[in-house]
Amino acid sequence: MEFTWPVMLWGLLLLPAFVGWYVLGVRKARRRAAGRFAEGPLFAQLATSMPGLRRHVSMALYFVALALLLGAVSRPVMGLPMPVNKAVVVLAVDTSGSMVAPDLPPSRLEAAKAAARAFVDVFPQGPRIGLVSFSTYATLMIAPTPDHEAVKQAIATLKPQEATAIGDGIVIALKALPGRSVELPDAQPGPFGPAQPPALQPPSGLPSPSSPPARPDDLSPAAIILLSDGGNNAGTDPLKAAILAKSQKVKIYTIGLGTQGGSVFSFQGQMVFVPFDPTLLQQIAATTDGKFFYSSTTQDLRQIYRDLGRVIGWETRKTEVSSMFVGGAGLLLLVGGVISLVWAGRLP
Repeated sequence: MEFTWPVMLWGLLLLPAFVGWYVLGVRKARRRAAGRFAEGPLFAQLATSMPGLRRHVSMALYFVALALLLGAVSRPVMGLPMPVNKAVVVLAVDTSGSMVAPDLPPSRLEAAKAAARAFVDVFPQGPRIGLVSFSTYATLMIAPTPDHEAVKQAIATLKPQEATAIGDGIVIALKALPGRSVELPDAQPGPFGPAQPPALQPPSGLPSPSSPPARPDDLSPAAIILLSDGGNNAGTDPLKAAILAKSQKVKIYTIGLGTQGGSVFSFQGQMVFVPFDPTLLQQIAATTDGKFFYSSTTQDLRQIYRDLGRVIGWETRKTEVSSMFVGGAGLLLLVGGVISLVWAGRLP
């Protein structure tokens, strides 16, 4: 057990003084009462024949209650087993150069970010969400975490890069899922420009993305939501990565971002054609028993969560237990008061 404000525990040093004050007070009261009726040998006999320890039970309970209250003020924290939904989702967002196409205003990337934020908003609190971005390289932006606000902040940092390595994005997303043991196939990114920005670190105390492999029956429900225009041109074969995901019991839900026939727009003074390939995204989803969505709606995102399912497990989490201390102190005060009324006909 730990204490947020341990300095308040110094107050416990006053308890022996209170106990000593109470003992001295009781002795003086007994001597005064006995002295009114007897002196000498008769006084000692009367003093030892008075009621025993029973009359001190109430005060003992009060002193213990005071100790608990001092403990509560110190804000104790302890690890308690808490039920959690073990479902995990990783959002894999295409940040390649083609995602600047404006056919989904203001751009495909902004549409992807909006869809990713919408999923985080409809996802209940508790299950973990992670974020991977991929272009020439795939990067774990934030490991799966129950801190959904941190995920939305990471989504806001996504910016367009260069090529498109959908397969690498799937593999890095798999590696981030708990219990999955995945080896990244060798792949040459090629001279497509700078790497992705450094990954954001998950909040302290959250589970690491690298976890020991679990038995197939123990794997928690997991899914990857892949947001892309489907134009793969670098890295690992996406369909091989999809087969790898299926072997790890991970469904991939793909969301197509683009317009049928592709888009033509002016970029840096030149007319550029950017294709949209829903076929590849449909194949990835079908390979893993997932689903393909075109320009997903909120209802589609909710359906993904319902398909994912719920598996309740237990995790030890640090929890403040001041209320338990206060409740225990209140119970002791109540019991002490009742005992005093029943045995002595009054409160101390």
